[in-house]
Amino acid sequence: MEVLVFDIFGSFGHYRKFYTTSSALTYPFPPPTAIRGLIGAIVGYGRNEYLEKTKDLRVGVQILNPIKIIKASINYISTKEGDYELDKKLSNKKDSVKITRTQVIKQILVEPKFRIFACGEGEVFDKLKEYLKEEKVFYTPVLGTSEHLAEVEYVGCYPIRQVENYEGCCFSVCPVEFWEDPEITSVKLGKELIPYDLDQNRLNPRCVQNRLNPRYVEVLYSKDPKVPIRGKFKKVWLVENFEEELAITLFPYEP
Repeated sequence: MEVLVFDIFGSFGHYRKFYTTSSALTYPFPPPTAIRGLIGAIVGYGRNEYLEKTKDLRVGVQILNPIKIIKASINYISTKEGDYELDKKLSNKKDSVKITRTQVIKQILVEPKFRIFACGEGEVFDKLKEYLKEEKVFYTPVLGTSEHLAEVEYVGCYPIRQVENYEGCCFSVCPVEFWEDPEITSVKLGKELIPYDLDQNRLNPRCVQNRLNPRYVEVLYSKDPKVPIRGKFKKVWLVENFEEELAITLFPYEP
């Protein structure tokens, strides 16, 4: 089996946490669900088909740049049909603009850079490999939201194999339950609850728009990209023929 490796980066990024309400908090890295959306954008799958098309891919993410987050006040304007009205004759008066405005505090990633791993085989994998090697995309790739454009840089295609009871370093975001025997070091670790899979057969019954009900998992990541997570791991994937031995975890995962 092979894994495609490519980097994504940009000036800013935002991957909204699912539980935020009045403030828009961001994950420090793209969750697996966002990565599948990015892959769909690169190869040209629409929002109603990318989940089905990419369901057989396993994906992982490694943080390359130090995590820097700023807060900014963002003014949102509702542009839904019927919500936006502007009377040009009264442009200088208070009541001239009858629009729905919402101001939120938004967390923004500064100069984010991530290494993406996509493992699989078949038509979707081959198409993604072709697009990456030829440096082309179908839809504009973004770092979470539409205002944060992303650059995509192909790294290579490498053999990969699964290893159980691995002792060493994990360079990617890793499920907490895979970290069996931690090696205590000075590295600072972060923990997040992330959506890792969206099943088209699992609709959220409480949502009037029938949105998909994701599966969640707690993961660990190193806050210093130069220092990986050390210890004994239940299961990892080893990327072979890379610059160095590279152990990662992939999603969806099997506990």
